[in-house]
Amino acid sequence: MSLIRTLFYFFQEALVALWRHKALHGFALFVVTLSLFVLGFSRYLTSNVNSLLKGWEDTMEVRVFLKEDLPLADTQALAAKFRGEPVVASVEIISPQEGMKVLAHIAPAFGNLGSELGENPLPTTLAVRLKAPLDLDRVRRLVDEAGTQPGVSQVLFDWDWVQRIRTYSRFVALIGWILFGALGVAAVFTVAAITRIIALSRREEIAILHFVGATGASIRGPFIAGGLLLGLLAGVLALVLLLACHAALRAAAGDEALFLQWVSAGFLVTRDQAVLLSIGALLGAVGGAASLGSLEHWSWSSVS
Repeated sequence: MSLIRTLFYFFQEALVALWRHKALHGFALFVVTLSLFVLGFSRYLTSNVNSLLKGWEDTMEVRVFLKEDLPLADTQALAAKFRGEPVVASVEIISPQEGMKVLAHIAPAFGNLGSELGENPLPTTLAVRLKAPLDLDRVRRLVDEAGTQPGVSQVLFDWDWVQRIRTYSRFVALIGWILFGALGVAAVFTVAAITRIIALSRREEIAILHFVGATGASIRGPFIAGGLLLGLLAGVLALVLLLACHAALRAAAGDEALFLQWVSAGFLVTRDQAVLLSIGALLGAVGGAASLGSLEHWSWSSVS
């Protein structure tokens, strides 16, 4: 019970200090909130892009275009050969007519292409669905071997653009962590500086506590609790701002804005929200703990 009473005292004193010095703590709150918002927004973007890439990877296909007038028996034999590969989940034979329907659905302007040309220009293709997770080395060997098969005119496997998007996602995450690192250090120093200013107004009280033998933990406790509360509040504000940005992006993401749809598909998961709040509390607590420095400087003799 004594521990609970001590913690209650720490947070009670912290709340009183936060209320009394609202302007000073408001500036520290802004800096901590900004640093957490940068980290959270970076995580928001990269998590949505990574989820999108994971979905694409789970449905990744190799397209095998066959030569014209290839007998159906040879087409089925090629499909059976690909089905036997360990990296292949399924193989679908797509006729020129089915291919034209798919093309017309994706791009309606091409819906009348066959009638305008007098013939269907699309070849029979094999849609080779790959197993996830992808074994790229085996898939690339499959693509190379498929290109040498009799009756195959072309093989497409557009993995490079997925790799480029994944690289961009890692770059965004790296930039987010760098900016957060810089702002996080600034946030700790800001909380420490402001808490020290407040401590200076109570230096006689601190000196008396130190003189009568109060432990360092009991003296630092209210300042650490104040920083922790400020960090938690900053985390909540950062999440509110992120939620507002998410709602704005979702509202702006129409049928034509595919990129906005991708990057705003979902909000931060509960684990990421908890991590953001925890980091905010840690930044504030570290700043509060560092504010007093050595307690020897707060002795009664130095005050007098």
